[in-house]
Amino acid sequence: MTEANPWKVKSSRVVYENPWMRVREDSVITPTGKDGIYGVMESQDSVMVVALNERHEVLLVRTFSYPDQSWNWELPGGGGDAEDPAVAAARELEEETGLRARVWEKLGATRVCNGFMTEKMAVYLAHDLTASGHKEVADEQVSQQKFFGLAEVAGMVARGEVNDGQSITGLYLLERWLDKQRSKED
Repeated sequence: MTEANPWKVKSSRVVYENPWMRVREDSVITPTGKDGIYGVMESQDSVMVVALNERHEVLLVRTFSYPDQSWNWELPGGGGDAEDPAVAAARELEEETGLRARVWEKLGATRVCNGFMTEKMAVYLAHDLTASGHKEVADEQVSQQKFFGLAEVAGMVARGEVNDGQSITGLYLLERWLDKQRSKED
């Protein structure tokens, strides 16, 4: 059973728009009956890729984050470009790393920042990797890529070297997948 929306929208207007996102401001009546304003950022859905090699090491890319002006390690991924998420995941992995995968599995899907964004993110596991793709030079500037052991990745998360929520979500979903694989072996 679906519950009714407790918010009432009185009016809505676009306050900013570019090819990647649109910011909307809604004049609302809140669930408590008060007048209010709610800002919503609409963007296309995204994908993250957990690329796992034969030693169960995870591929991370080091990129420069323009919004907070910092270098960080993260999973490969990006905009879904209105494609099927599995197609977008394969494209993003190849564009950022030059790798292709023979085996793909969907690990899960989440809402990126449900407090003010419409974007949903699909997470895919890529394994049986080959270096047969074409890496593009992207505006995001992927400077380095490296496979890390799972314990090392956990330490990187703990130290804040991997600090974006989308990558941490992908790593969590990988851990759940690995747990299932181990329980199948027992």
